[in-house]
Amino acid sequence: MIQVIHRAFDILELLASQPERVFSLGEIAEAAELNRGTCSNILKTLAARSYVTRLSGRGGYHLGSMASPWEGQAAQDRELAARAKPVLQSLTRTLNETSLIGVIRGRKRVTLESVACDRDLQVRARQIRDVYETASGRLLLAYLPEEQRSAFVARTGLPSPGVWPGVGTMDDLNRAWEQIRRDELSQSQSLEHIVGLAVPIRRGEQVIASASVYLPEARYTPDRREEIESALRHASREISERLLPQSPKY
Repeated sequence: MIQVIHRAFDILELLASQPERVFSLGEIAEAAELNRGTCSNILKTLAARSYVTRLSGRGGYHLGSMASPWEGQAAQDRELAARAKPVLQSLTRTLNETSLIGVIRGRKRVTLESVACDRDLQVRARQIRDVYETASGRLLLAYLPEEQRSAFVARTGLPSPGVWPGVGTMDDLNRAWEQIRRDELSQSQSLEHIVGLAVPIRRGEQVIASASVYLPEARYTPDRREEIESALRHASREISERLLPQSPKY
Protein backbone atom coordinates (compact mmCIF):
# COMPACT_ATOMS: atom_id res chain seq x y z
CA MET A 1 0.00 0.00 0.00
CA ILE A 2 2.83 2.43 0.86
CA GLN A 3 4.40 1.81 -2.55
CA VAL A 4 1.10 2.67 -4.26
CA ILE A 5 1.01 5.99 -2.40
CA HIS A 6 4.58 6.74 -3.49
CA ARG A 7 3.71 5.94 -7.11
CA ALA A 8 0.66 8.21 -6.95
CA PHE A 9 2.90 11.08 -5.84
CA ASP A 10 5.40 10.18 -8.57
CA ILE A 11 2.62 10.51 -11.14
CA LEU A 12 1.46 13.87 -9.79
CA GLU A 13 5.01 15.24 -9.78
CA LEU A 14 5.50 14.01 -13.36
CA LEU A 15 2.32 15.69 -14.58
CA ALA A 16 3.28 18.88 -12.75
CA SER A 17 6.65 19.00 -14.53
CA GLN A 18 4.80 19.91 -17.77
CA PRO A 19 1.29 21.02 -16.81
CA GLU A 20 0.44 22.16 -20.35
CA ARG A 21 1.26 18.74 -21.77
CA VAL A 22 -1.15 15.83 -22.04
CA PHE A 23 0.56 12.56 -21.01
CA SER A 24 -0.55 9.23 -22.39
CA LEU A 25 -1.13 6.23 -20.15
CA GLY A 26 1.92 4.55 -21.68
CA GLU A 27 4.19 7.51 -20.96
CA ILE A 28 3.02 7.73 -17.35
CA ALA A 29 3.34 3.97 -16.79
CA GLU A 30 6.88 3.94 -18.21
CA ALA A 31 8.00 6.94 -16.16
CA ALA A 32 6.47 5.56 -12.95
CA GLU A 33 7.81 2.05 -13.69
CA LEU A 34 4.36 0.51 -13.46
CA ASN A 35 2.47 -1.92 -15.65
CA ARG A 36 -0.34 -0.27 -17.57
CA GLY A 37 -3.11 -1.93 -15.55
CA THR A 38 -1.79 -0.79 -12.17
CA CYS A 39 -1.04 2.68 -13.54
CA SER A 40 -4.55 2.94 -14.99
CA ASN A 41 -6.11 2.03 -11.62
CA ILE A 42 -4.05 4.68 -9.81
CA LEU A 43 -5.02 7.29 -12.41
CA LYS A 44 -8.69 6.37 -12.09
CA THR A 45 -8.49 6.91 -8.33
CA LEU A 46 -6.70 10.25 -8.75
CA ALA A 47 -9.24 11.29 -11.36
CA ALA A 48 -12.14 10.37 -9.07
CA ARG A 49 -10.66 12.73 -6.46
CA SER A 50 -10.03 15.46 -9.10
CA TYR A 51 -6.25 15.35 -8.70
CA VAL A 52 -5.98 14.22 -12.32
CA THR A 53 -8.15 15.00 -15.33
CA ARG A 54 -8.57 12.55 -18.20
CA LEU A 55 -9.31 14.04 -21.61
CA SER A 56 -11.89 11.81 -23.23
CA GLY A 57 -11.19 12.85 -26.81
CA ARG A 58 -7.41 12.46 -26.73
CA GLY A 59 -7.33 9.88 -23.97
CA GLY A 60 -4.51 11.59 -22.08
CA TYR A 61 -4.04 12.94 -18.58
CA HIS A 62 -3.06 16.21 -16.91
CA LEU A 63 -3.35 17.77 -13.46
CA GLY A 64 -6.83 18.22 -12.04
CA SER A 65 -8.45 20.99 -10.02
CA MET A 66 -7.42 19.54 -6.63
CA ALA A 67 -3.71 19.44 -7.48
CA SER A 68 -2.95 23.01 -6.38
CA PRO A 69 0.27 22.15 -4.48
CA TRP A 70 1.68 20.64 -7.65
CA GLU A 71 0.47 23.61 -9.69
CA GLY A 72 2.66 25.79 -7.49
CA GLN A 73 5.65 23.60 -8.30
CA ALA A 74 4.72 23.75 -11.97
CA ALA A 75 4.68 27.55 -11.88
CA GLN A 76 8.19 27.56 -10.38
CA ASP A 77 9.37 25.13 -13.06
CA ARG A 78 7.96 27.37 -15.81
CA GLU A 79 9.71 30.38 -14.30
CA LEU A 80 13.01 28.51 -14.10
CA ALA A 81 12.71 27.28 -17.70
CA ALA A 82 11.90 30.77 -18.99
CA ARG A 83 14.80 32.42 -17.15
CA ALA A 84 17.24 29.67 -18.11
CA LYS A 85 16.40 29.38 -21.81
CA PRO A 86 18.41 32.37 -23.10
CA VAL A 87 21.40 31.28 -21.02
CA LEU A 88 21.16 27.75 -22.41
CA GLN A 89 20.95 29.15 -25.92
CA SER A 90 24.15 31.12 -25.33
CA LEU A 91 25.85 28.07 -23.78
CA THR A 92 24.97 25.89 -26.77
CA ARG A 93 26.19 28.55 -29.20
CA THR A 94 29.49 28.72 -27.31
CA LEU A 95 30.11 24.97 -27.12
CA ASN A 96 27.93 23.73 -29.98
CA GLU A 97 26.76 20.89 -27.74
CA THR A 98 23.35 20.01 -26.29
CA SER A 99 22.53 21.74 -23.01
CA LEU A 100 19.60 21.34 -20.63
CA ILE A 101 18.05 22.20 -17.28
CA GLY A 102 17.04 19.19 -15.18
CA VAL A 103 15.11 18.54 -11.97
CA ILE A 104 14.06 15.44 -10.02
CA ARG A 105 10.36 14.75 -10.08
CA GLY A 106 9.31 11.57 -8.32
CA ARG A 107 11.92 8.96 -9.21
CA LYS A 108 12.99 10.48 -12.53
CA ARG A 109 15.21 13.22 -13.86
CA VAL A 110 12.94 15.50 -15.89
CA THR A 111 14.16 18.02 -18.48
CA LEU A 112 12.50 21.42 -18.09
CA GLU A 113 14.29 23.09 -21.00
CA SER A 114 16.90 22.00 -23.55
CA VAL A 115 18.76 23.47 -26.51
CA ALA A 116 20.20 21.20 -29.20
CA CYS A 117 23.41 21.85 -31.10
CA ASP A 118 23.53 21.93 -34.90
CA ARG A 119 26.16 19.21 -35.42
CA ASP A 120 25.42 16.17 -37.58
CA LEU A 121 26.32 13.96 -34.58
CA GLN A 122 24.46 15.31 -31.57
CA VAL A 123 22.92 14.14 -28.32
CA ARG A 124 19.14 14.16 -28.19
CA ALA A 125 17.86 15.30 -24.78
CA ARG A 126 15.22 12.87 -23.54
CA GLN A 127 12.46 14.37 -21.41
CA ILE A 128 12.43 11.70 -18.69
CA ARG A 129 15.45 9.67 -17.60
CA ASP A 130 16.52 7.41 -14.78
CA VAL A 131 18.07 9.58 -12.07
CA TYR A 132 21.14 7.40 -11.53
CA GLU A 133 22.15 7.23 -15.19
CA THR A 134 22.45 10.99 -15.77
CA ALA A 135 25.05 13.48 -14.55
CA SER A 136 22.25 15.89 -13.68
CA GLY A 137 20.28 13.30 -11.71
CA ARG A 138 23.34 12.24 -9.71
CA LEU A 139 24.16 15.84 -8.88
CA LEU A 140 20.62 16.66 -7.78
CA LEU A 141 20.54 13.61 -5.51
CA ALA A 142 23.85 14.68 -3.96
CA TYR A 143 22.35 18.00 -2.89
CA LEU A 144 19.13 16.58 -1.41
CA PRO A 145 18.91 16.50 2.40
CA GLU A 146 20.24 13.23 3.79
CA GLU A 147 16.83 11.90 4.80
CA GLN A 148 15.47 12.51 1.29
CA ARG A 149 18.45 10.74 -0.30
CA SER A 150 17.94 7.76 2.01
CA ALA A 151 14.22 7.67 1.20
CA PHE A 152 15.00 7.79 -2.53
CA VAL A 153 17.36 4.81 -2.26
CA ALA A 154 14.86 2.91 -0.10
CA ARG A 155 12.22 3.34 -2.81
CA THR A 156 14.41 2.98 -5.90
CA GLY A 157 17.22 0.69 -4.80
CA LEU A 158 20.91 1.00 -5.60
CA PRO A 159 22.09 1.73 -9.15
CA SER A 160 22.97 -1.30 -11.24
CA PRO A 161 26.65 -1.75 -12.19
CA GLY A 162 25.99 -0.89 -15.83
CA VAL A 163 24.24 2.36 -14.93
CA TRP A 164 26.76 3.79 -12.45
CA PRO A 165 30.01 1.79 -12.54
CA GLY A 166 31.85 1.53 -9.25
CA VAL A 167 28.80 2.47 -7.17
CA GLY A 168 27.23 -0.70 -5.82
CA THR A 169 26.75 -0.09 -2.11
CA MET A 170 25.33 2.65 0.09
CA ASP A 171 28.85 3.54 1.18
CA ASP A 172 29.85 3.90 -2.48
CA LEU A 173 26.88 6.18 -3.06
CA ASN A 174 27.68 8.37 -0.08
CA ARG A 175 31.30 8.73 -1.18
CA ALA A 176 30.20 9.60 -4.73
CA TRP A 177 27.73 12.20 -3.49
CA GLU A 178 30.34 13.71 -1.18
CA GLN A 179 32.75 14.04 -4.11
CA ILE A 180 30.05 15.67 -6.25
CA ARG A 181 29.31 18.25 -3.55
CA ARG A 182 33.02 18.91 -3.08
CA ASP A 183 33.58 19.44 -6.82
CA GLU A 184 30.18 21.05 -7.43
CA LEU A 185 30.27 18.93 -10.57
CA SER A 186 28.94 15.55 -11.69
CA GLN A 187 29.92 13.47 -14.70
CA SER A 188 28.32 10.46 -16.38
CA GLN A 189 29.40 8.23 -19.24
CA SER A 190 26.76 6.00 -20.77
CA LEU A 191 27.04 2.65 -22.52
CA GLU A 192 26.06 4.56 -25.67
CA HIS A 193 29.30 6.59 -25.34
CA ILE A 194 27.57 9.79 -24.27
CA VAL A 195 29.33 12.01 -21.73
CA GLY A 196 27.36 14.34 -19.45
CA LEU A 197 28.55 17.10 -17.14
CA ALA A 198 26.26 18.83 -14.62
CA VAL A 199 26.59 21.69 -12.14
CA PRO A 200 24.10 23.05 -9.57
CA ILE A 201 21.65 25.90 -10.08
CA ARG A 202 20.73 27.70 -6.87
CA ARG A 203 17.93 29.90 -5.68
CA GLY A 204 19.68 31.64 -2.82
CA GLU A 205 21.44 28.86 -0.89
CA GLN A 206 19.22 26.03 -2.12
CA VAL A 207 20.07 23.85 -5.12
CA ILE A 208 16.86 23.63 -7.13
CA ALA A 209 18.02 22.31 -10.51
CA SER A 210 21.06 21.37 -12.56
CA ALA A 211 22.57 22.76 -15.74
CA SER A 212 24.09 20.10 -17.99
CA VAL A 213 25.95 19.59 -21.21
CA TYR A 214 25.83 16.26 -23.07
CA LEU A 215 28.09 15.28 -25.98
CA PRO A 216 29.47 12.21 -27.78
CA GLU A 217 32.47 10.66 -26.06
CA ALA A 218 34.56 11.15 -29.22
CA ARG A 219 34.40 14.93 -28.78
CA TYR A 220 35.20 14.84 -25.07
CA THR A 221 38.93 15.56 -25.05
CA PRO A 222 40.94 16.90 -22.06
CA ASP A 223 41.03 20.39 -23.62
CA ARG A 224 37.31 20.35 -24.19
CA ARG A 225 36.61 19.27 -20.62
CA GLU A 226 38.20 22.47 -19.33
CA GLU A 227 36.27 24.57 -21.85
CA ILE A 228 32.95 22.85 -21.07
CA GLU A 229 33.38 23.07 -17.30
CA SER A 230 34.20 26.76 -17.47
CA ALA A 231 31.27 27.60 -19.75
CA LEU A 232 28.87 25.42 -17.75
CA ARG A 233 29.81 26.98 -14.41
CA HIS A 234 29.44 30.44 -15.90
CA ALA A 235 25.97 29.57 -17.24
CA SER A 236 24.95 28.14 -13.86
CA ARG A 237 25.96 31.33 -12.06
CA GLU A 238 24.08 33.45 -14.58
CA ILE A 239 20.89 31.40 -14.23
CA SER A 240 21.17 31.46 -10.44
CA GLU A 241 21.54 35.26 -10.51
CA ARG A 242 18.42 35.53 -12.67
CA LEU A 243 16.48 33.65 -9.99
CA LEU A 244 17.39 36.06 -7.19
CA PRO A 245 14.76 38.63 -6.17
CA GLN A 246 15.33 41.94 -7.91
CA SER A 247 15.98 44.99 -5.71
CA PRO A 248 13.24 47.61 -6.02
CA LYS A 249 14.08 50.70 -8.02
CA TYR A 250 13.14 54.12 -6.71
